[in-house]
Amino acid sequence: MTRPTRRPPTRPASHPTGGRGGARKPRPRPAAVAGASPRSVRALLWLATPFALVGLGLLVLTAAPELQARHQWLAEAASFAPYGWLAWLVAVVLALTGARGRTRFLAAPLALGLAWHTAVLVPYLPGPTHAAAAGTTSLTVVELNLRWGQANLDQLASAIAHQRPDVVVLAEVTRSDVAAFRRKPWSKLLPYRSGTAGDNYDPATAVGDARGTMVLSPHPITPLDDADGTLFSNLAVRIDLPGHPITLIAAHPANPEHGLDRWVEDGESLTRLALKHTDGPLVLAGDLNATAEHLTLRELVAKAGLTDAGSGEGWHPTFPADAWYPPLIQIDHVLVSRGISTTAYRTFRVDGTDHLGLQVRLAFG
Repeated sequence: MTRPTRRPPTRPASHPTGGRGGARKPRPRPAAVAGASPRSVRALLWLATPFALVGLGLLVLTAAPELQARHQWLAEAASFAPYGWLAWLVAVVLALTGARGRTRFLAAPLALGLAWHTAVLVPYLPGPTHAAAAGTTSLTVVELNLRWGQANLDQLASAIAHQRPDVVVLAEVTRSDVAAFRRKPWSKLLPYRSGTAGDNYDPATAVGDARGTMVLSPHPITPLDDADGTLFSNLAVRIDLPGHPITLIAAHPANPEHGLDRWVEDGESLTRLALKHTDGPLVLAGDLNATAEHLTLRELVAKAGLTDAGSGEGWHPTFPADAWYPPLIQIDHVLVSRGISTTAYRTFRVDGTDHLGLQVRLAFG
């Protein structure tokens, strides 16, 4: 007897939409980053956030400098505004590394912040070199903060003998410095001087006097006037260059650590002094205790119609110069009025001080 053939039971067809007939197979999610887990991708995106916030904060302090006068740490943070570009760059790289597909749009506002912050760096980028035009007068300015008179004056004298400046602006000059200036080689190199001296540094108490500011020159100097009510000495003089006298302001206003009100008031007083001498060629040099992004320096430049001689000359931080790491910010400046151009700009080092010096060659007339 032949047994009937059994047919295998037929399975119900799977419904393409996952109805009663069967369940839809889940589609595998593509990894956001090849070889990276979703958790590591999220970590990269979260890691980009603090860098973006740092860049944004520094950008806001630059765009709205009046905020710097609200708290000391805001004023000090503004010193590092150029470094905000690096924070934006790190944030963009991290966001692009961690984002895929529709999440790539997260990198767009970060890239916009990076582009906007690039404008902050423009003055620090090197531009074309400028030679002095025929018929112009050359003026070489040297500037240095002596740090309560602790700078090595022998080194400075050797640098000056090599540089042959027309004017030297020194901050934090003490009585012992002035005594040295009366002797050779100073008396031969720079026989004319004007300004004030502070008390000598006391190593036992580590207390220094920063009030002294002085101008020295191989050309005759005529004192004009001083800034009113500033913590340190700020003075205007006339340098009698052969055939082309020029007004120079030796500046050393207070820094934010002396109090925000004092910092702002010293900046305003220095601006008033500069405005008295805008009827001819004007050079303002010194330790301004402000970077190009600071409120006080921006108001001085805007109101007195000055420009930074270092603009377009590259990156030249001057402080701090006595640390194991290189100087981070530029608070020493040479500002010039319209019609004065920069033909050379460099920094130099002297032992004993926490500032680098500036040597700037100008042309006018």
